[in-house]
Amino acid sequence: MSKPFVKLNRADFLQTPIWEWVSDDGSGVNSELADESHVQPTAFAEIPLVPFGQFIVSSVVDLKSGASMPGIAEVTVANGDISVHPSVVFLLDRHLQIPGVETNRLLARFTKTAENYPVTWRLCVNNHGESSPRSGSIQGGDMKDLVAAGLEALLALKALRR
Repeated sequence: MSKPFVKLNRADFLQTPIWEWVSDDGSGVNSELADESHVQPTAFAEIPLVPFGQFIVSSVVDLKSGASMPGIAEVTVANGDISVHPSVVFLLDRHLQIPGVETNRLLARFTKTAENYPVTWRLCVNNHGESSPRSGSIQGGDMKDLVAAGLEALLALKALRR
């Protein structure tokens, strides 16, 4: 049964760790209410090596403080290449986008730790043919660095106008 992506919660991933976007391929699998914002559970125990697929996969997001929280990664498989993009960390059952200033503020408040933000991710399932789940760093977690770089660029532009 499909459901809107924004209504996915932690319990959904305990039952089914891999979901996929509902496609409009004329197969009649979709309900009339489903559109491109809907996902459906899969029967896959690991991420399959298909010619092309986009999956929503259960993950764990580690914060700067060392705490771990459940999350979601978007996994794209295309012509044998696999790319993983961590996209959501769950705060209770609320989706917080990665990276995000509001995400960082809410995580810091919830964990009662100053400047707490996502720093790493790891999938909860393996890719087909791999012995362990993929993991990686989250770039741009510290939004202060991004804001500082943007401010420096604006100041440089302002100096050029003079």
